[in-house]
Amino acid sequence: MKKILLLIVLLSAGYSGYSQQAEPAYKASLDSLKIFIDPLQKELILERLVKEHPGDSFDQYRATLVDNFVVAKNSAKALFHFNQIAETARIMYVGSVATGIMAFDLKTAETLIEQELANSTNAPEDRQFLLHLYSQVMAKQGDYKKAFAAIKECYENAIRKTASLTAEYYYLMSKTGGYKEALPELETAVLAGLADYDYNAELKSAYVKMNPGKDPDAYLAALTNEFEGKYRASIKAKMLNEQAPNFKVTDIKGKEVSLSDFRGKIVVLDFWATWCGPCKKSLPAMQMLVNNYKHDPSVKFLFIHTWETVKDPKSDAVNYLLTHNLDLPLYMDLKDPDTKKNPAVSSFGVNGIPAKFVIDGNGKIRFKSSGLTWPNEAAVRELTTMIELCL
Repeated sequence: MKKILLLIVLLSAGYSGYSQQAEPAYKASLDSLKIFIDPLQKELILERLVKEHPGDSFDQYRATLVDNFVVAKNSAKALFHFNQIAETARIMYVGSVATGIMAFDLKTAETLIEQELANSTNAPEDRQFLLHLYSQVMAKQGDYKKAFAAIKECYENAIRKTASLTAEYYYLMSKTGGYKEALPELETAVLAGLADYDYNAELKSAYVKMNPGKDPDAYLAALTNEFEGKYRASIKAKMLNEQAPNFKVTDIKGKEVSLSDFRGKIVVLDFWATWCGPCKKSLPAMQMLVNNYKHDPSVKFLFIHTWETVKDPKSDAVNYLLTHNLDLPLYMDLKDPDTKKNPAVSSFGVNGIPAKFVIDGNGKIRFKSSGLTWPNEAAVRELTTMIELCL
């Protein structure tokens, strides 16, 4: 009897050995932040809560507000609220914030990264990450000397020198006069599919300097054709021939659809969730892909929100897409109240998201992938090739 009474006392006192800590009394106000699209309205709510509860941490909500102001292209507000986040926590958010601001305000992005490079709370690996970002923003401003100095420190201290980091290092080496040493590595980048327009232009420039009188366009075309042939063959080797389940999901109007509704069409599924960082990071690339096929009725995209963690997942998902200027065909895979499972994602045996499936017109799964493919151009190239192989 004494043991039972002790347990009752512990539970009533908020003992957390068996459950998570109680939610704050103002959680309803925090949840209301998801309702509003205008970041200025969110700002008013958050500032009121911060003032009323000065001892509590609102870093994650402040980070969401920063993201909203980045999307609204209000760099001053974004930087202000970013600086309200605890110094030790800012490294978790600086990458997405700096990358977002970089798209429209390079000077503010530069200021932000320089500030965080001077942050004494960051670990050595954090400095590596920040140097990489700083190199990118300085390159975009055309200051290749500063960009190369940053990538050089980053590259020389990197424990693992990835192919993409190596390509950036030699690209900037070439831009600062080291084209003789950089040319073979730029060739490698093209053959690995890592070169974009700027890399290709620098490759041709370095080639002309090393081979005066020779045709740089023919040289690049030969490298590109070699890569594309190998790349297509490597993707084709991953083709599957599995029967897809006739899953059911609902669109944002509540209409139920199933795989059989898209018979004869190529269907691209993307299982995602608003709490999933890699899922959200992959969506801009998916928007590029959707735009490329918007006039092709033979290809259909379903962005299926699943594994929800909030009470109103549809509003949460719609709000995220709207506030990030994403126009993607949204479908909901809501948890079954009896089984406590999300039926569509479960029918595909998915263990982690983002998870993508490419299904042909006969209902066969021809490709599947999980995780984030980066950068965006690489993701678009991969899925475009998969779709073309299904035609």
